[in-house]
Amino acid sequence: MIDGSMLPFEENKAVTKKVALAAHAVGISVEGELGTIGQNDSYGEVGAAEIIYTNPKDAIEFMKETKVDSLAVAIGTSHGLYPAGLTPKLKIDLLQELNKVIKEPLVLHGGSSNPDSEIAEGVKNGINKINISSDIKVTYQDEMRRVLSNPKLREPNAIQPPCVNAMKVTAAHKIDLFQSTGKASLY
Repeated sequence: MIDGSMLPFEENKAVTKKVALAAHAVGISVEGELGTIGQNDSYGEVGAAEIIYTNPKDAIEFMKETKVDSLAVAIGTSHGLYPAGLTPKLKIDLLQELNKVIKEPLVLHGGSSNPDSEIAEGVKNGINKINISSDIKVTYQDEMRRVLSNPKLREPNAIQPPCVNAMKVTAAHKIDLFQSTGKASLY
């Protein structure tokens, strides 16, 4: 993954092309990013103060010149957790347009907190990879708080397994939601 999305378009293309050329020389695939993803909290990845949506015309040029293997697109998400009262809203119409002109897999960064129905719609319209780090971490944290509510519990081997199992349940749900169950052998 090379994220030059905070750079001006021409600089993003140049650095991404350079990374793709080097990575492809040794058989490594590369994901580029075009448009900016917002940032909601200090724990998430760095993001922009505001979302700059991926322009389909720019995406065509970017893919042609950089030769990356997949493209992270900005269609309305932000890194981290959404604060109360703010609900993510994917621009499915923009995704459909991007999916028509880009043949390589499309990626959604900042996919945590999005309603399952919206994510499912994104998958139907061309999203092939979704980053959901915050969703997984919140599941772990919630279970850890529940486990630690027992004041007599102090053994790490009793504390950790339920938290890890809770993360696995969330991950399995997301894998099903993303229509990725049983597809590991494709990669």
